[in-house]
Amino acid sequence: MLYSPSKFNCIYAESVDSLRSDEPSSLLLGSIDDPIFGENFCSFITQISLSQSNIDLGTNPVVDSVVLSYSYSGYYGDLLSLDNIQINYSDEKIYKDSIYYSNQDFSNFFNGAQDVLLDFTISPDTSSSPLLSMRLDNGIGQQILNLGNSNMADNQTFQENFGAFWISEMTLTSNGIVYLNASGSNSLFTVYYHNDDNDSLQLNFVLDGESARVNLFNEKPLSNLLVNESRSYIQSMAGFQTKIELQNMNYIDSILSNKSINQVTLSFNVIEDGIYTPHQNLSLVRVDSSGNNIFLKDLTVEGAPHFGGELDNNSYEFNITRFFSNYLVNDSYTNELYLLSSGGVINANRTIVDDNSIAITILYSDL
Repeated sequence: MLYSPSKFNCIYAESVDSLRSDEPSSLLLGSIDDPIFGENFCSFITQISLSQSNIDLGTNPVVDSVVLSYSYSGYYGDLLSLDNIQINYSDEKIYKDSIYYSNQDFSNFFNGAQDVLLDFTISPDTSSSPLLSMRLDNGIGQQILNLGNSNMADNQTFQENFGAFWISEMTLTSNGIVYLNASGSNSLFTVYYHNDDNDSLQLNFVLDGESARVNLFNEKPLSNLLVNESRSYIQSMAGFQTKIELQNMNYIDSILSNKSINQVTLSFNVIEDGIYTPHQNLSLVRVDSSGNNIFLKDLTVEGAPHFGGELDNNSYEFNITRFFSNYLVNDSYTNELYLLSSGGVINANRTIVDDNSIAITILYSDL
């Protein structure tokens, strides 16, 4: 039995308020002015951490150069268009044991802060070791060296005396977003310096480990969307989600009286749109009576391979048998489902759904 979308489902897009975004596995940097989804800005704030304790800088350390580099694991849009990065430093602190969200306002931290980036290069994605390398003003390196040996005794002491960097591209001159890996083999903050005894030294800092870091995204009101009434929209980076409300279920319940439900699937097709590729995976959750999003038992009990949600031949399919069976008999279940981005804090994908293709298929047998 096919459960018709036009007769039994109410489908529409909503803005996502925010996402928890501290210590993400990928740091997003760049901007895209999407003709359908509007303006998208991705930036991040990060600490740096000592790579070792009890550092001895020697006598009269003087900076020679400063380099901040990140391995990158992928990108969205046009990588080569990323051309206007900015790095600001603030003495204000962020903390590894704190919770931060993607819409957190850090503007007071960096008001009036100078851009310390001199120049940068980004290797092509065909490189054996894709890398974003950024050369910083020597002044920020000298500020670190001037902290002295006593503040290099351990990481906690160092981070109490040195703040954080905000790395951004906020001009919409690019049309790409790069995924940086703080744990990558070439991800490092390095101060090259000399002292009275040695003219070729370097001080390395790591960007993962005890380095607090937060992805930040611009807010995306529904007015940003160029809406087509026969389509729905899902976007990462605290963008958009699609709500599905099941309706006229009494009719379905009557058809299934004295029937055994064997399988129920929710499926729909994607509308392709140029260089902006859809998500490889989507998430589907239900809304409980308190308004909280809850994972379906089809996922938590049966597992991800059974549940589905992967993009396959421009379509997605979810196995929702447990949810549907419980919904028919359990009054505490609401009729609301949400389609969400999977990994919405660490990717920039967006998906356009053909509403006319959304269908719930019910396989049943007589008792």
